[in-house]
Amino acid sequence: MPDAKPAHLTFPQPDRHHLAQLNFATAIADLDDPAMAGFVDALAVVNGIAERSQGFVWRIKDSQEAAAQAIVGDRRETFTMSLWESAADLEFFAWNTVHRRFMKDRHSWFRPPSAPFLVMWWLPAGTIPAFTDALARLARLREEGPSEAGFGWDNLDGPRAWQTAGPPPL
Repeated sequence: MPDAKPAHLTFPQPDRHHLAQLNFATAIADLDDPAMAGFVDALAVVNGIAERSQGFVWRIKDSQEAAAQAIVGDRRETFTMSLWESAADLEFFAWNTVHRRFMKDRHSWFRPPSAPFLVMWWLPAGTIPAFTDALARLARLREEGPSEAGFGWDNLDGPRAWQTAGPPPL
């Protein structure tokens, strides 16, 4: 592994850019297994909340999601890929809606990650991220550490909501 960049680097939002994100999780069972029902049964609701959230721009779904799943090749590897007007908008959705409950209980459905599972990057407004580009950015983050090509929550300015948040919303 080349010399890793310090994790404390920050990457502020450039003018006229949105925040793209890709995150992966490895399910403890196939998605049609009863052990995954609590997660699978909530997907449509959580995705609907995301799509109605302030700052939401786009998320991978339907035929694009099926094509991306074919690239991944493992049915237990689940992912989300979305685009938000700002990091604050994504963070509000992730930590101040019902989505937070699922983050809190993720150990019930997913194996602990052995490498970074989330990559974010700034993308010019009006551009939709490509799944293969997102995979390359995640690989680069894992190999080289944070850079403008890909970074994590710790590379954004200010405290993060999960560090200060109280109990999940009901």
